[in-house]
Amino acid sequence: MSTRKALCVIFSLSMFLGLCLVATIKSAPTDAEMVSQQTQEEVDLKEWNNQIRREKFDIVLPLAMRKNNVDMWIHVMRIAIPDDFGAQELGSTSGVFVFTDRGSDRIERAVLGRRWGATHRGGDEEDYKLVEECGAYDIIDKAIVVKEPLASPMTEYDFRFKGLREFVEARDPKRIAVNFMLNLGPWETYTDFGGARDGLSYTDYLLLTEELGDKYASRLVSSEYVIMDYIINKVPSEIELLKKMRRDDVKRVKKAFSEIVPGETKRRDARLTVFRRTKTGESQRGRSNGFGSDKIERGDIVASPSQGLYAYVLREGETEPAQEIKKLWAEYLKIDKILAETIKARLTPREIMKNCKLKFENAGIIVRDDQLHMVVPKNNFPVYSAGYDPEKTHLSIDCHGMMKGARERPEENYLGPRISSYGPTWTWDIPLPPNHHFVLEYFFYMPSPGPEGKDQYLFWWDHEQAIATENGVEYLSPPQKELYLIK
Repeated sequence: MSTRKALCVIFSLSMFLGLCLVATIKSAPTDAEMVSQQTQEEVDLKEWNNQIRREKFDIVLPLAMRKNNVDMWIHVMRIAIPDDFGAQELGSTSGVFVFTDRGSDRIERAVLGRRWGATHRGGDEEDYKLVEECGAYDIIDKAIVVKEPLASPMTEYDFRFKGLREFVEARDPKRIAVNFMLNLGPWETYTDFGGARDGLSYTDYLLLTEELGDKYASRLVSSEYVIMDYIINKVPSEIELLKKMRRDDVKRVKKAFSEIVPGETKRRDARLTVFRRTKTGESQRGRSNGFGSDKIERGDIVASPSQGLYAYVLREGETEPAQEIKKLWAEYLKIDKILAETIKARLTPREIMKNCKLKFENAGIIVRDDQLHMVVPKNNFPVYSAGYDPEKTHLSIDCHGMMKGARERPEENYLGPRISSYGPTWTWDIPLPPNHHFVLEYFFYMPSPGPEGKDQYLFWWDHEQAIATENGVEYLSPPQKELYLIK
């Protein structure tokens, strides 16, 4: 090749590589661009949550109030008493929120009373600004700066509900719901009942009744059923956001599966649940933080039950799962299919459980309606199966509600229908609302005799979010059909 031609080739190649380098630099996001993208995502999520609030006020609020024969709903909040329902669904942690049914299609929404803004030392202003910016409220009293008052005979109690009587008198409600619990009580050790807790303090109740006077104080009732109906009825924007979040989640503890190195990856780092058969042939289950720094080993089933994602770590020499693992996976698919076809909106949990038991009985699966597996050691299958056929799979169901509403992440919700043998029995007789957001949760124990021939089992747990429709269960993302394999 001539020198001239060689120089031309080198020049052309240099130009090409230079352009590629420029393109690469341009395509790689800078730190500023990444921060900007994250900020935009936060803005988008905030607006999405505001859209959920507006839709729930337009669609669900009239339904919840009218179903329970309530024409005014007062929700009292103070920062000192945590109230997740108020903070997430209504948009604040302080103030007196008053919803009035004045006969039109739209419920009037007002934020009154002592609503705290920023402190005199600075503080977070986002809380009080949210109700002003979300576009969901008609009447909003000015927020008050938190500061120590000058000496005065007046105390906080003199101001907390000031002006509320005139507001109520002008609307003359016949039945006023207030946030305190009476009938839908939690079990003894439960502290956060559907985000509503027990409600306003006794001091608040006395101050409220004093402000309203005898006429309207005599019309107060618990808002527990209103709150429950508000939470469990979903709007289109909620379902859409849930599906988007699920797609993002599935992309992520799939990425976690692909990064597992057997014998090296720690369970805690992978943030996965592990089902493992021990050397004695027994099975145990635990969350990642329950096993400390233990590593994921070959022969483990690793899972993200909340996303309905499961993988098997192949043993040395295996190209497919062992027969017992295949049988376990087939049992999971069978159970999931029966539940997906049987759980339907507008049926009560009691009706659904009756239908489920019949179908599972025909499939050779025992539905346990007791809580024995919570107290019996997980490696003592003979005790757990006492009185039942130890050669059949034992299933325990706990399909309870999820609470999304206007919040970043769904949370478990036991305030509403519950397809389960747990919790108070009143949860069994509340029909599932259309598009009921719940968790398809169940445990099952499949017999799997060990080398010594003793009664043993393999354990499985599913905890996947889903939607109950009148035709059955709708998954937030396509359900997994094949067990993922990790080499």
